[in-house]
Amino acid sequence: MSKVAIFLLFTLLITGIICLLSTVIQLDNSGSLLRGALDSWYTNNLTLARTSRRRADYLNPNLTYEHCKIKFKWGEMCPKLYTELGGKCDLVDDTFQCPDIRNYSKFRPRQAQLVLTRMLRIFDILAQKHGIKYWISRGTLLGAARHHGFIPWDGDGDIEMPLGDYVKFFQVAAKELPADMFFQNSVSDHALRPSDVSGYHRHEVVFIYQATFNPRLRDRNSCYKYCMTYNCKWHDGLMVDIFVTPNVDNAIYPLRRMTFEGFPLNVQNNWRKYLVSVYGEKWFEYPTNRPPEENPDVFNSCEKLMKRKQ
Repeated sequence: MSKVAIFLLFTLLITGIICLLSTVIQLDNSGSLLRGALDSWYTNNLTLARTSRRRADYLNPNLTYEHCKIKFKWGEMCPKLYTELGGKCDLVDDTFQCPDIRNYSKFRPRQAQLVLTRMLRIFDILAQKHGIKYWISRGTLLGAARHHGFIPWDGDGDIEMPLGDYVKFFQVAAKELPADMFFQNSVSDHALRPSDVSGYHRHEVVFIYQATFNPRLRDRNSCYKYCMTYNCKWHDGLMVDIFVTPNVDNAIYPLRRMTFEGFPLNVQNNWRKYLVSVYGEKWFEYPTNRPPEENPDVFNSCEKLMKRKQ
């Protein structure tokens, strides 16, 4: 056999293997584009940007614009992103220019998400300003990767950060929050402490930081109404949970940026592995019937609601 023939045969063999692998990686029995394509796209985009969730070029052809047509009594599967609604948030001359747009939706769950998006954006601005490491996690990360913003039925935000960076945020950045937000932890709010602290690690600066007494960012002008029902004593406005990690897995670094509601936020480098570990191999599939668990009052603080009851 001539060298030319051997070369052609080898080329055909390699081409066939590549085509087979492409099919196996990208297609399951229903023809859905799978994890390989997702990984490939995200790997080649360090800043994972998306300006709209209504576009027809989704990575999964079975989850294109069609899924956005799903309607709920309480909201939409694909509401306009925060930035699509005209929402802006920047730090200008050390002053936050972040108009509150909670009234830009007629659906209460989405109104709450607009408040939370603003809070996440403000937190990110302060983190970037002061060199504080953090990453979105849990349902917030799932929302960023699958919905490019909040999961339609999600009612809070989730952030993780190393202990040292949390201490730095507590000491330096928390005091720079705008007046309608505040930082809540077991130091600032003694009600947010267990009755018996003996079983908890008590940090010399930030005291107790473990769940369920973890720190939070709070909105002053809303109320989950949990404490009105169960008579707890802490402020109960819309919140972003902050989960503090004393020992950080090196696989989390380097942190990446992923678009959330039109704004870039930090995500861990191994974000997909995390999603698989928490939500399973098919984390990218859209549930179609998942009502919100929360029913907050988005326009009144708990204090106002309590006065009305008296």
